[in-house]
Amino acid sequence: MLKGKNVLITGAGKRIGKFLALALAKDGANIILHYRSSEKEAEEVLNTVLEKGVNAVKIKADLEKTVEVKRLIEESIKNFGRVDILINNASIYYPTPLSEVTESDIDRFYNIHVKAPFILSKELGQIMYKNKWGRIINIADYSALRPYKNFTPYSISKGAMLTMTRAFAKEFAPYVLVNAVLPGPIIPAEGIEDLKTPLEKTILKKWGGEIEVYKAVKYLIQTDFTTGAFLPVEGGRLIC
Repeated sequence: MLKGKNVLITGAGKRIGKFLALALAKDGANIILHYRSSEKEAEEVLNTVLEKGVNAVKIKADLEKTVEVKRLIEESIKNFGRVDILINNASIYYPTPLSEVTESDIDRFYNIHVKAPFILSKELGQIMYKNKWGRIINIADYSALRPYKNFTPYSISKGAMLTMTRAFAKEFAPYVLVNAVLPGPIIPAEGIEDLKTPLEKTILKKWGGEIEVYKAVKYLIQTDFTTGAFLPVEGGRLIC
């Protein structure tokens, strides 16, 4: 299923995106590594991916700028001919108390979590549809269903990503399956000091690790009968 497929992963230089790139390459997929500022990290991921005997390229693009999102699409097609699987993984995450939130904050969350994935899904999804096969996987967040205080713009933008998932699932049926993964405490956020509180709010009381997101992504690639779905990978956080 994965061997020879061309996969575009946004935000592939670090953390979950990096793990997905390496794991999918290990399973035989060709990888398009998108990054914005993590050039050194993206180069390291690229070299490791190439060592696995697959094709790969890294493409720099600022997802807050429509012109660069479109260039990412153009360069992906130019390098690989087609994109079979799109993983909208790129994300930003920081607290925005309502008393301090700015219009710029709202714009940033919207541009990265909604506008860029929309453009990528629309353009690449239409090509997948013509090819009669494709997968679009959105890496959302459990907070889209259970928002938490001081992260309202973030949670709202991730909620919009879920609506987009179901909308595109209808638009591109029956050939392109569109689904979302809802991670919870997978790995600690960068700069976080309190490692205990997130775990106390889950049933399983542990960090999941990037492998759990990959298991979900791999299922959503391999399935032929799941679309418009939200797959929680959050240690039971949604039922606490």
